[in-house]
Amino acid sequence: MDFTFKAIATIHSCYKEKFGIPRQAGLIREAPATLVFEPEFARVDAVKELERFSHIWLVFVFHQAMTENWPVMVRPPRLGGNRKVGVFASRSPFRPNAIGLSAVALERIEIKNNAPVLHIRGGDLLDCTPVLDIKPYLPYSDIIETATGGYAADAPRPLFSVIFSDAAEKTVVQKERAYPEIRTVIIRMLENDPRPAYYSQTQTEDSSVFGIKIFDVDVKWSVEGKTIRVHSLDSLG
Repeated sequence: MDFTFKAIATIHSCYKEKFGIPRQAGLIREAPATLVFEPEFARVDAVKELERFSHIWLVFVFHQAMTENWPVMVRPPRLGGNRKVGVFASRSPFRPNAIGLSAVALERIEIKNNAPVLHIRGGDLLDCTPVLDIKPYLPYSDIIETATGGYAADAPRPLFSVIFSDAAEKTVVQKERAYPEIRTVIIRMLENDPRPAYYSQTQTEDSSVFGIKIFDVDVKWSVEGKTIRVHSLDSLG
């Protein structure tokens, strides 16, 4: 059976590329985003009472991971990238149907030009992600106390400390005026090592300089032992 769905909204997030996005929602709780409805669905009445819920479920499309040749088995980062599991035993975006599901914090609902805009935090959503549906998060139903997490039972622990060069520190202080969360988001992204698992495990000594695009900057950084050094924040403009 085939189905056709319309995107009801678009996410505008601080994550401008796939590289570096947290691998699960809630890992960087400070990360801000907005959800802007498509005109057809931008009805104030459609979100009535939603502000009473602290969190919401977003059903969305992995729009940069769509492929006809979906993998039967994948290598989850939590297993170091060297063990395969079935795609349905993973959160991989490369799936038969490129659909994602994330629980995010709902901070507030803004009414702008007679249309609702949702302000959210803690998502793992790429900028311009299409949203298919929104549902309220229900603690009595959605929290399962006896649930087990298989090979990903515990949240990942930070692997690195993160430091800023003098130049990067100067820039991040300036950027905090527009983006108060930028320092925290950078640290949370980097401390868990966003490099592919197979790469980070084989490259114990790495002089490469990497870049991650977030907010309106390209963050340049490198690995120095157990420390990640942020060299610069270069404007994307």
